[in-house]
Amino acid sequence: MDNNRYDSHRPRKRVSRKTLRNRRLAALFIIAFLVLLFIILIAKGCSKDDKKKKPSKVSSATTITTTSTTTDAAVTTTAVTTTTVADPVNKSDFQLDKTSVYIEVGETDTPMVQAYPDGTYEADERWSSGDKSIATVDSYGHIKGISPGICYVTLRSAADPKQEVMIKVTVRGDEVENETSIAPQSNVAEAPEPPVYDTEGLTYIDGVLIANKSYSLPATFAPGLESICYTQFQALSGAAAKEGLSIWLGSGYRSYHDQEIIYDNYVKEDGKDAADTYSARPGFSEHQTGLVIDCNTIDDAFGYTPEATWLAEHAHEYGFIIRYPQGKEEYTGYKYEPWHIRYVGSKLATKLYKSGQCLEEYLNIKSEYKSS
Repeated sequence: MDNNRYDSHRPRKRVSRKTLRNRRLAALFIIAFLVLLFIILIAKGCSKDDKKKKPSKVSSATTITTTSTTTDAAVTTTAVTTTTVADPVNKSDFQLDKTSVYIEVGETDTPMVQAYPDGTYEADERWSSGDKSIATVDSYGHIKGISPGICYVTLRSAADPKQEVMIKVTVRGDEVENETSIAPQSNVAEAPEPPVYDTEGLTYIDGVLIANKSYSLPATFAPGLESICYTQFQALSGAAAKEGLSIWLGSGYRSYHDQEIIYDNYVKEDGKDAADTYSARPGFSEHQTGLVIDCNTIDDAFGYTPEATWLAEHAHEYGFIIRYPQGKEEYTGYKYEPWHIRYVGSKLATKLYKSGQCLEEYLNIKSEYKSS
């Protein structure tokens, strides 16, 4: 057979112009679809990358903010001047319409609570006066002027004792003390000794009120945060701010009931033996004396901060001691707490600072619970 003959080939199929145009349109559609699909895939990839980057940006911003607050002396000084000198510190979630009250003797004023911490309600309000001889306060927050002077009223939550706010109360009168008469002492002037409470059931040794594992406080003893303790703390935190450090009131006075809640929670978490190494049983807590302040955060990490170093070196100048020093656990009965300071006045504070002794060593007393 002759393969070159035209008749031996299959005849070609003729394609019309319309069919050709339809094929071209179909090809263009497919190409456009593929391009669009490619663009969508790229967009999704970028979106995932953005989501992954967002947390690190927030973290970075938080770190920068924290650093600037801690190291920027000018900013810190302003914050302290505004919140701790002019008005009491409010680190809680309570929101009041005022944190300063000015009344005459016999007059009454009531700060209004505008917002409560989460899980806290009006029924959880616990009010106390730091000096009932100057001003009293009832369970509804009605503050009454008793005699001329300045003191502090504290509002705290029974549901969450860590939530507390202080109100500065100035009672005017014919013999009212001016602001400078009880102004915070400087490290040049001597910080006075704390007041002596005439309350049955308290233990004083060499003029020092004792609350440790061996000596308890009556459940009904509720002095509130002592005003001289708070004003001296203002001086301390203000001096630290001038050096670019931020020391604030993390926790102050706690009632017997407050400590009962805190201690029971720790026992549930870690067991009684462990809890006894870092938390006082109700009635044995120094916080109930009204002469103790926990600075900043209650965390071992605080001991490695410049604030903790400064506090250890300068607290005595303002009448405070580091109550549970490092290496003194066998005397105090508690772990090292660099944040826990006790007001004793500058005379005793300086003696303990220079000697390196803790309070139990100096007074030659024990801090041990009776076997139970």
